[in-house]
Amino acid sequence: MLLCAGWLPQAPSQAAIPDIAFTAASVEYGDARLEEVRAELAQGSFFSLEFARMTGPAEPWLGGGLAVRGEVGSLVMDDGLLELDSSIELRGLSGRVSVKDRGGERLLTLSTRNQPLGSLVNWPGLPEQAKWLRGGQLDALLTIRQSANLRVSLGAQFDLNGLGFDSPDGSYAAEGLDLQLRFDWPDMELADAALGGVLRSGELLIRDFYRDFSGGALNFSTDLEWSDKLLELTRLSLGDDRALDVQGRVQVDLERASNSWEVEVTRLELNFPAAYEAYIEPLAAAWTLNGLEVTGRLLWSGEWSSGNLVSGDLEIGDLSIVDTQRHRFAFTGLQAQLRPGDYEFSSRLAWRGLLLGRINLGAGEAAIDSEPGALALEQPLILDMLGGQVELSVLKIILPGSRADGTGEPDVMLRARVKELDMGQLTSALDWPPFSGKVSGEIPGVSLDDDVLSVDGEIRLDVFDGRISLQNLSLERAFGVLPGLAADMQITNLDLEQLTQTFSFGRIAGRLDGHVNELRMLDWKPVAFDAWLGTPSGQGGSRDISRQAVNRLTTLGGGSATTALTSPVMRLFNSFSYKRLGLGCRLQNNTCQLRGLSEDEASVLLLEGAGVPKITIRAYNRNIDWPQMVSNLLAVSADGEVRIGD
Repeated sequence: MLLCAGWLPQAPSQAAIPDIAFTAASVEYGDARLEEVRAELAQGSFFSLEFARMTGPAEPWLGGGLAVRGEVGSLVMDDGLLELDSSIELRGLSGRVSVKDRGGERLLTLSTRNQPLGSLVNWPGLPEQAKWLRGGQLDALLTIRQSANLRVSLGAQFDLNGLGFDSPDGSYAAEGLDLQLRFDWPDMELADAALGGVLRSGELLIRDFYRDFSGGALNFSTDLEWSDKLLELTRLSLGDDRALDVQGRVQVDLERASNSWEVEVTRLELNFPAAYEAYIEPLAAAWTLNGLEVTGRLLWSGEWSSGNLVSGDLEIGDLSIVDTQRHRFAFTGLQAQLRPGDYEFSSRLAWRGLLLGRINLGAGEAAIDSEPGALALEQPLILDMLGGQVELSVLKIILPGSRADGTGEPDVMLRARVKELDMGQLTSALDWPPFSGKVSGEIPGVSLDDDVLSVDGEIRLDVFDGRISLQNLSLERAFGVLPGLAADMQITNLDLEQLTQTFSFGRIAGRLDGHVNELRMLDWKPVAFDAWLGTPSGQGGSRDISRQAVNRLTTLGGGSATTALTSPVMRLFNSFSYKRLGLGCRLQNNTCQLRGLSEDEASVLLLEGAGVPKITIRAYNRNIDWPQMVSNLLAVSADGEVRIGD
């Protein structure tokens, strides 16, 4: 729309207005061209304007033609005064237009109320997402004002009530949203305007983020400045009355193929628990970090440049995070003051309580080297734990969006040493069957890539008077849906008697070597591995095995002892001698492919007896249904303590 002096004709107020009909094959105005134009004015008040096509700047919106109809409600033209009020209708929307011209000052107002948003679905020029609309109503007010010095200003207000939309894939949706927008452009010759609004009531889903605004409104405002190259949102403010306060600016480079963003946050304040419940919990649910009890406060100020974190100051006040539903962890009384890049300031992190499962690490404090975009220990941190110690010699976290981060997720650098943790305390804390021993080891490196935590080096567990070594350990979606674990395990010289009595398997004396390679667990249950457990090659002589253990091995093999344990003579014996045992299993697709010490066409040898009476255990089924085998073990366990997979 063009506004200028003399933009509407002046005429005596009493002049009769004849019926007018106008047609033209085309009309050109500036860069615009209208084709098949028809205009009518009837009875001095009814008017219409139609054209079939438009070419020019507005072609994306009006290229397919337009039909406008209305009725003039009042018209006054007298001695430099023009006042016009009229109804107007186009493409299913109706409203009113009013014009006032006095002494060179002109005002045009367009307004509409209670218009169905569904009528916008097929409007030309709108993005494809307009077809997602499912309901709602629109109130709008547009004001264009031209002063005597020809300065033109624009003001607009839009109220969307009961807004509903739904994307085809369901990742974007809204129901019952009330959104108010206001736009103020004081001088249309200058690239300087203001935008603000409030989002209240209703529900909104944006991918993993969900928010119900019935509990509180979200306010936003910003000043807009733009050119052919840049769009700037200055004095940006976003917040509500109880949880969130964001202040800053955004600059977008419009010339780049993919827009480059520079974000400066001068203030980010989160007050818990409201901030967690409204903004964090919906996103955290993907990592099963929903349902936490969070209290305290976080205040951040900093700057992002071209998508990279440049600097930031962080204050954490009495922050507590407690997993009250799943009881996996609890952090209490967390206090921090971090100033990245300020090496004259001593950044510190302290906490009153730290609980992992039922493992209590107590209070602590750490000096932090907080360079821009990263957090690291300034000196080693030693934690007393389970009768031993955990020493974190190196811990560095590169934050998402920093210059050093190229993945969009946190990068972790970790070097740690575990010293003499007491297995009795550990098994009690984890609610495992109790057994003695120590856990020691060194972790030379940890990496995080695509939500997979990988551990370099070896972790040693000195248990059952022997050693279990873990290599190639990786953990995926630790707090997410269906957590996964992968590892290789070497087993060396375990005391079988300690091991079998711990797990109520039945007593077996002797020693045990073996391995569990290519272990894969899903939701903490084994789904694949290649395992072997057997008598060490250097073990000589014979060892004892109890009647109960014979039953367990028989159940594992799906076979039977060659000499029936139920015969009158065998009932006199509660234990037997054996020379060696060996059991292997490759688990794939819920099937255990069994192997043993030797095999023939009919069976696999699991235990070779010695002495009198001599008992030998063979398996006659080499492909065993894994869930059924676990069920059989549980069924024959008198106390139900044999738990394969736990």
